[in-house]
Amino acid sequence: MRRKIVYSILISFLLLSLNVKTSFAQDNPNYPIYIVQSGETLTSIAEKFNTTVAEIININGIVNENLITEGTELYIPGLEGITGRLVTHAINIGETLEDLSIENSIPLETLLSINKITSPNEIYVGTNIILPVPDETSALSIAHTMQTQDTMLENAVREQMNPWVLLLQNDLRTGNILIPNSPIFAKINTDQAVSKISPFIRMVEISPLPLVQGTTIVINVETTEPLDLTGIVGDHTLHFFPYSDQPNRYYAIQGIHAMAEPGLITFNLTGSSQGTVIFSYDQMLLQEAGTFIQDPPLYVQDETVDPAITGPEEDLVRSYTTQVSSEKYWQGAFRYPVDGSVEDDTIGFMSTYGNRRSYNGSDYTYFHTGLDFGVYTNSLNIYAAEAGVVVYTGSLTVRGNATFIDHGQGVFSGYFHQAQILVNVGDHVEKGQLIGQIGSTGRVTGPHLHWEIWVNGVQVNPVDWVLNTYP
Repeated sequence: MRRKIVYSILISFLLLSLNVKTSFAQDNPNYPIYIVQSGETLTSIAEKFNTTVAEIININGIVNENLITEGTELYIPGLEGITGRLVTHAINIGETLEDLSIENSIPLETLLSINKITSPNEIYVGTNIILPVPDETSALSIAHTMQTQDTMLENAVREQMNPWVLLLQNDLRTGNILIPNSPIFAKINTDQAVSKISPFIRMVEISPLPLVQGTTIVINVETTEPLDLTGIVGDHTLHFFPYSDQPNRYYAIQGIHAMAEPGLITFNLTGSSQGTVIFSYDQMLLQEAGTFIQDPPLYVQDETVDPAITGPEEDLVRSYTTQVSSEKYWQGAFRYPVDGSVEDDTIGFMSTYGNRRSYNGSDYTYFHTGLDFGVYTNSLNIYAAEAGVVVYTGSLTVRGNATFIDHGQGVFSGYFHQAQILVNVGDHVEKGQLIGQIGSTGRVTGPHLHWEIWVNGVQVNPVDWVLNTYP
């Protein structure tokens, strides 16, 4: 009986610990609440908000720092006059600190102070900032953009508001300082809001932000009426497609190269109607390095790293993987192209995407362009990762026996080093259909399957396409 009581006490203690782990902040409106992000510690949080670990521990009543994990709610001291929740917000297309200040009724000086920013010009699309979330009832939206010859009185009449209230909401002393194309904020239904980019745009969103080497980004656009959209990210032309079930909503999907230069890159969005350009918007995006390992030096046949041989092969592959069709064959997340499961260790990766590589004593100027699967089960079968049309089969110097499948809208998958190819060009394949056998042809150090995914001409991390669902 005594043992049962001890076990009961231990279980109760553990359950209490789990509850404490998720929230220390409880019913103290004098301090804003911050939700701990992945990888953060009390030390990094204290540095972020210019406070001390001791102060955070004191006002939250923390007994064990080890209980601080992602998702934990903490009171943050030293932010006088700020209440509610502090959220991490990535600056998106068309957003500025000035607009976020007005939209959320937060003084610009407060945003600058919380984020330790000396000038709003330091902020780019993809920059993460801390944003105090206002009460839901106080949030404003862009009702429209200021037009030439517009007056504040005309804007007030249009919004059926007192002009002095409209001036106050937009942080203006007089309507005389309004300039064309500046946004007019008002308390309206979100489905009536527009973007400062154009009166024809309700929303533009890039996700995820910031751009990171090797990832796949989605650009979502919602318009007020049907438009033809084009755009550019860096040196890649964007191809927009309409959502089949959402009127006036469009998306473009773009891969970010695994060795893309970190820093700022250009973004452009242009809209046309009946052949006439009605807006064109440019903004800089923040691009960051990914986290990749460095493989030990690899030694392969000289001809497989000779540019005179590999160059024409790369040109051939790009001639297929840079094509963009209007058809979309895939539905939902992709599957791994082999038998087994990652969860029970019957799928094993010999090498992962993005690994920096050196061949035959070269500098580390190469990277691993996909996933390598070893033979971890008795099956050598290779399956289509998603539905699509076979656009290439053949024997290549580097890739060996190779198959490329077009999944539509600029998305392709590649399957290399096969012992046997079991499909033909022009075949329509379904997700999970047998297409080949694992082998050791081409530039290899042993039998395996190398699997790639290309998005609008760029090889990306295939794992993202297994773990996520893209439009």
